[in-house]
Amino acid sequence: MSGDWHSMRASHADRERTADVLKAAYAEGRLDDAEHRRRLDLVMRARSYGELQRLVADLPAGPLPFPAGNARASYPDVPRYATQAMNPWAHYTPPTARPTDDLAKASVILAVISTFTCGLTAVPAIVTGHMALSRIRDSGDDGRGMAIVGLCVGYSAVIGTLLVILFGVGIFSSF
Repeated sequence: MSGDWHSMRASHADRERTADVLKAAYAEGRLDDAEHRRRLDLVMRARSYGELQRLVADLPAGPLPFPAGNARASYPDVPRYATQAMNPWAHYTPPTARPTDDLAKASVILAVISTFTCGLTAVPAIVTGHMALSRIRDSGDDGRGMAIVGLCVGYSAVIGTLLVILFGVGIFSSF
């Protein structure tokens, strides 16, 4: 974006955001009914960011046409608290992704493999699933769902294998 954002054309969404600021100011008692209607009419006819900004400059928030942190460069004579009100997202940092526990991944992989190997890797899937749940509880990492899936599939494979063995023995013992 260029440094002169005042002259940039405002979109319908920008006008709606500015109208929301006016609505909040009216609801908080910062504007009376006549002033709210007058400013709202001007907002809907505004063409640029500068026009929108002038309509809400005396209110706690306004349209944010500039990238985060750019308000101080555009207005060096404006106090810091005012630029933060103009751009409340200037100091926002998105949350970092939590890592997925490796044992949870191993549990799912072993459980899936156990469906193809007649349950040979089901017991390791169950063991790693329980270990993963314990570590996730302590560390706060992601992967709880993967560990639970590994446990469910692992236990199902063990039960299925046991049933096959029991029925197989039962069938062959009747002969």
